Formats: sequence, structure tokens, C-alpha cells
Amino acid sequence: MFLQGFGEVLTDIMTVNPEVSGLSNASSILDTSNYTFHAVTYGKDAQGFNFHAHSVSTVNRVDGEDDGTVSGYNDDHVIAVNYTNAGTMVSSYPASAAHNTFSATYISLPQYPAINHERLELSSTQTTPSPSFSAAGPNLGHYPNAYMDTTLSNAWTILGGFAPPSSAGKFCHLYNSAGTILTSGVLSGVYNQNGVIDKNGYVKVSQVSGLDATLGDTQGAELSGGPVIFSSHGSVQPSAGNTALVVVPQQGDAATLALYGGINHIGVYCLDLPAMLASGITPPYSYNALNNNRIYKLVSKVSFLDNLLNHEDISTLSGLIDGLSEGTGLTNKGPTYILKFNFL
Repeated sequence: MFLQGFGEVLTDIMTVNPEVSGLSNASSILDTSNYTFHAVTYGKDAQGFNFHAHSVSTVNRVDGEDDGTVSGYNDDHVIAVNYTNAGTMVSSYPASAAHNTFSATYISLPQYPAINHERLELSSTQTTPSPSFSAAGPNLGHYPNAYMDTTLSNAWTILGGFAPPSSAGKFCHLYNSAGTILTSGVLSGVYNQNGVIDKNGYVKVSQVSGLDATLGDTQGAELSGGPVIFSSHGSVQPSAGNTALVVVPQQGDAATLALYGGINHIGVYCLDLPAMLASGITPPYSYNALNNNRIYKLVSKVSFLDNLLNHEDISTLSGLIDGLSEGTGLTNKGPTYILKFNFL
């Protein structure tokens, strides 16, 4: 749904003084690129940021061997426990099983959207189970990208939620509740590999002019640059007042997000132009994943009670229904979400 932030952006568009076009150091304020979709975030239930792979592991066999007590950062591994002991779920992480196991203390309902929301989850999303963080974990309302945060990167395997680039891939280990390792692998993310996500988990929208009629693997190069705005597919046509956003948590990022509890929210953001101008940040607003000074305004929020990264171990079927690492599972192919917007 559109939030009041979208109305505020429309107001900014309609009330900006056109006379600034005559000022050489301010004319870029009128550039239409300032007022389109610029970022997306992924979120889940607030309490989930203290469960799933966010938890400090009590499993001592991090590398499949008994090597003593696991550290506060899970020995630099991503560790999750599959509390479903069904034989067909050996390489899957069902986030619902964690809730079923800890239902006395874990309320896993995501925040239902309301028009006045300015973040995905209103309650705290600060991850707190590790006693040895060198700095306080973020409370953003959505998934952070702690790998990119120099003050928190040593705690990445607890905070999540996006995989590092291939040059710094991290091991993930999935155990059952008895402490037996079920599967393991190396997490390597597309977003950090391509530098399209900052430390606060804002994934830059690629300003590609449009996509071909087929939204398949042939679009991988464009989609690896972040979500893509398009208006040239099926019922999505500018003449009908429609546009859409293709969002793809690809490959290692999809597997990593699934281990940390999945996705229940997708947030869409525009630039908060008045806030940036008030802070002395003037256009054009270039993007820098390492030092992103853009200020974003949440303008749309799509929320689901079900986890969008549900997956199962059935190797004869493709897509999400194939575990974390087997066949065509999340490690090899991320899901595609198409968010359609009707402006009429």
C-alpha cells in the first residue's frame, strides 16, 4: 500500500519553485530523477531479529567436528537450527519451526501496514543476544547489511542479513535440534558483490529504462544492479497509469535472508529531498555503498503474513521448493517479486 510518505513526495514535486531552474547551483533540484523510486528494503517480524540465525549458537560442532564452545559471533559462521526433524527437510530452514518451538516467548506476526508508517516494523529490530558486540546493533525496522558496517562487521554472522561478496564468502551450517549437521555451504551475495546495498540495508533501485517482455534469466545482468522500475510488460503500461518494480533477492542473498528468518515486508523508498537540502546535501545524489549520504522516505510497504522465502527439499521441483543448497534451491536461484503500482 502507498503510505503518507508518498503523498509528501507528491507535495514536494508540486510545490518546488520552478524559478530555481535559473540558479546554476540549484537547478538540479528540479531533475525528475530526484522524485522516483530509489531504494527497497526487506523486513520481517520484529521479534525475529533475536531468533533464527541471529541467535548465538549452542551447537559446539561448528565445522562438523567437536571443537569446543562457539564464540559470541558463531566462529564467523552463519548457524541456524532446523527444528523440523522431518526427513524431507534436511537442507531447508523452515522459519515457522522456530516460532513453533519458542511460541511461549516468540510472537512472529509482522506489523500490519498502516498509512502513517515510516518504517517496516515499529517495534525494535535490534539484535541483542550476543553479549560481546563492539557497538550497539542497528534498530532500523528492517534488515541491516552489517557486513558493510565497519563498526559491526565482526558481528555480521549474528546481525545479518545479506551475504558478503564472493571474495569474502562465509560458511553457513544448518543443524537439527539434536546438534547434528544437516547441510553446509558458502554464502556469496549479489548485492554486496555489485555494491548496490549500503550498511543500513537500502538496496539501490537500478534506473534502467525498461525490461524486455520476458522477466527471466536473461534479465540477470540488469537485476543484479538492484530492483528495476519497468513499464513494458503485460498489463503494466504507462498509458494505463501503471508502473512496476521488479525485486529479486538473488542467490546467496536469498539463502542468507532465509536463514535469518525470511521476508515478510518489502519497503519502497523515494529520496527525502527536503531533509537532504536542510542538511546541506545538494543534488545530484550519487550513490556510494560504502558512504551513502542519501536520506530516504518510506513511500510504499508490501506486507505478508507468510514468509516469502518458504522453501522445501523436493529435488524434482525447481525454484524455492528445493532447499537452501540442493539442485535449483535458493543458493542457485532467487525468487522474483513484481510490485505493481496503479496511479489512477
